[in-house]
Amino acid sequence: MGEEGRAPCPVSFWQRLNALFFYTLSCLGAFAFLAAATTYFHEAEPRVSLQLERIMLRRIQSAGHDQAILSLAIDADLRSVFNWNVKQLFVYVTAEYETQANVLNQVVVWDSVISEPEQAHIKSDLVVNKYSLTDQGFGLRDNEVKLVLNWNTVPATGLLTLSHAFDQIHTFQVPATYA
Repeated sequence: MGEEGRAPCPVSFWQRLNALFFYTLSCLGAFAFLAAATTYFHEAEPRVSLQLERIMLRRIQSAGHDQAILSLAIDADLRSVFNWNVKQLFVYVTAEYETQANVLNQVVVWDSVISEPEQAHIKSDLVVNKYSLTDQGFGLRDNEVKLVLNWNTVPATGLLTLSHAFDQIHTFQVPATYA
């Protein structure tokens, strides 16, 4: 007898459960992709202003490096970055400068996590840096430093994006003498 005489194999409970699970998973993935795609064309218009209020430069001889303590004025309105898909923003200020040893030095001097659109207007005239501006050597003295506000957008679904306020860079000269 050939194969024509055999009865079809019944589908087991586990096969049905597997098919249902992966069908549901495929639908959820497609819906997550469509949800993320709806925010792709969202145009944010943040307003950013950074100013240096005070700087104190120290030479840490025993450790072999320069260290600067900064006081900043930050006025950043990032409320337009928020949409229904934004879970939170990770906002941080970087100090960027050049030395003979390195073409680009980037140091995070302040950061904050923002979870609500109401908190996304950062306005303070006196923000002391959380993390000191420390050079690997003695390259800070009499150097030009640029302050840049950056933010990572953490979505509910979709890609993590990084943005910079390069149009609002604040440039300053580090003093030539130590405090």
